[in-house]
Parts: sequence; C-alpha cells; structure tokens
Amino acid sequence: MRVLPALTSLLLAAALVGCTDDQRDLLRPTPTGCYFGAGEDRTHLSAEQAANAATIAAVGHRDGMDERAVAVAFTTAFQESELINVDYGHDDSLGLFQQRPSMGWGTEEELMDPVYASFKFYEKLRRIDGWQDMTLAEAAQAVQVSAYPELYEKWEDEATMIAAALAGGQESGLMCVSGTADEVASDPASLAEAYEYQWGIEATSVDDSTVVIGPYESVPGWNRAAWAVARAYDHSIASVEYAGRVWTPGEEGWTAPEAEGEATEVSSEPSTIVVTFAPPE
Repeated sequence: MRVLPALTSLLLAAALVGCTDDQRDLLRPTPTGCYFGAGEDRTHLSAEQAANAATIAAVGHRDGMDERAVAVAFTTAFQESELINVDYGHDDSLGLFQQRPSMGWGTEEELMDPVYASFKFYEKLRRIDGWQDMTLAEAAQAVQVSAYPELYEKWEDEATMIAAALAGGQESGLMCVSGTADEVASDPASLAEAYEYQWGIEATSVDDSTVVIGPYESVPGWNRAAWAVARAYDHSIASVEYAGRVWTPGEEGWTAPEAEGEATEVSSEPSTIVVTFAPPE
C-alpha cells in the first residue's frame, strides 16, 4: 500500500486550493522535453526521444521515403523501444527497432547506430508490396513480424502527429523546452557532421557559432528546422531561425521577431535555416 505518495498528493492538492495563480505556477513541475502540434492535442516526448525521432525522419528523407513511411517507422519504434536506443531486448533484440543480429539485420554495433537501424527498417519496408495501402500498424507488423501485432495500433495517432512536424513540413510544429544530454557536443562542426550523416548532404556553411542549412522551400525547410530543434538536446543550441520565425529553448516556442512594431509574416520564399550555438561557459 503506497501511503506516502498518496498522502503527498493530497497535501499538494490542499496547498494548491489556497494558492494564487502565480503561486500555483511556482508549485507546478517545470515543463521539459519537446512538444509536437498545438493546443490540448499536443504530443510530448522527452528530449532524448525527440532526437531519436528526428534521426529516423532524416534517414527516411535521405532514402527517398515519404511522410507516411516515417509515420510507420515511428509507430514501430514507439512500441519496440519507446524511441529510446536501448542495448537490450528479447533474445538478442536491441536498438530503436529491436532488430536482431541473429536474424540478419546487422551487427550489434551497427544496430545500436540509429542511422543504420533506420536505414535497415526503411530498406525492408520498401520491399513490402502494398505497404502504402496498409494501416500504420499493419505496415509496422509487415516489417517486424511481431507475435503481438495489435500492440502497434495504439501508437498510430502519436506517430502521425510527430511525422507531420518532422517529415510533413508542419510550420513551427516542434517546440522543445529543455533537456541536456549526459555528453553535450557543443561545437557547430559536430552538428554539421550529424546533418551530413543523417540527411546525406552537407550544411551550407559552418563557423565558430552557427550552422547554416539551405535555402529550402517550406516543406523541406520546416522538416530540417524541426530536426535542428530536436538536436538541441545533445548540442548547446541557443536558437534556430527559419522563414521569419525564431525558436529558442522555453515554453514560448517559435516566435516572430517584430519589425517596425509589427510581427513579421512567415516567409513563403526559400529560406536558410540558421542554427546558433550558445557561447561556451
């Protein structure tokens, strides 16, 4: 019987009753991680999950897969690993997709690389006839051949929403609040290297404080901007700018800089993604 947690919850609830709105805000847990979508229907991921999702989407783009294929991959990775790159699983399964070295997916080292694991997932999905006409869960099962195919179904809505931001070009579709990796790669060159490895194309320019990507039109541009925001977890990224909008870590998400007293419009012209890094402490 868990008396102490229940008692703590009751005491907190009682304390909140007599608080002002400002006091209640101070007592609430600080939001963390990343949010997809808008309003009450937002989907939350930890910063680590969001970074892994961004990698899965980038590899899909690199390999010519569309938004629906990325949603299938998300549906699968949610069920298999909760989008965490785990080094364990049933029998010899491991990684984001719980692929097995003994079943010919690759070596243990290869399958622990999210880029390689994603590539192998899409490689098999592409070979399945009619996967485009299947539900996300059916397509996931066709790749994985799980003993419990019905379990994929519960992740379809979340996978669809996240794919819209990372593969569908949803404007300002991803907002990350906070989160710091155990080992932070804080130099712009490391982000540029990750971009090239995952997307298969070099960044436009790199200097001591920024990485510039593009220019790109709206859909591919927002996909890459969202990828950069998701990478704020494992890099010291201070801001991401694209199409007249700026993202900085925090609850405000993407904002429009004001020009002569009025907010600027979202640009429909090809724009560069400018990723700015926090100065070293």
